[in-house]
Amino acid sequence: MDMNGRSERRFAVKITHQEKYQFLSEASEAEEKHGAPYLSDEPKPVGDNAGPSTPALLASAIGHCLSASLLECLKHAHVDVLSCCADAVAVVRPNAEGKPRIDHVEVTIRPRVKGPSNRLTRCEDLYKNSCTVTSSVERGIAVAVKIDWDVVDHT
Repeated sequence: MDMNGRSERRFAVKITHQEKYQFLSEASEAEEKHGAPYLSDEPKPVGDNAGPSTPALLASAIGHCLSASLLECLKHAHVDVLSCCADAVAVVRPNAEGKPRIDHVEVTIRPRVKGPSNRLTRCEDLYKNSCTVTSSVERGIAVAVKIDWDVVDHT
């Protein structure tokens, strides 16, 4: 993430209760809206599965940030990325008191690139450190990341 020459950036989310356990979230930075509002909900049986749950949103943020960081590294390494997808799973388990907590997050990134190139290994070694969300979350939650390369021969 670029700091745009600033000492801090403040990403805000206005969260408005809709009904039951559903909330509408609107993201912004410095009064500029970021995308469309989105609905979140608690999973069944508490909620209605009307939107992503908070663990899914956390997994989404981690998976997105890792994927974007890898793509940025590959771009700077002049690697031709044909496509990229990722799977992110927040694993919830009961803690010692029996309360559900996020135990860890598993992410698999699947870039399809023209190759082969020794720059893939270099990016694999570097990209994770550039991920703002993962670098912050890992202070309290383990994040296991795997890259499943699909290298297409460029000949």
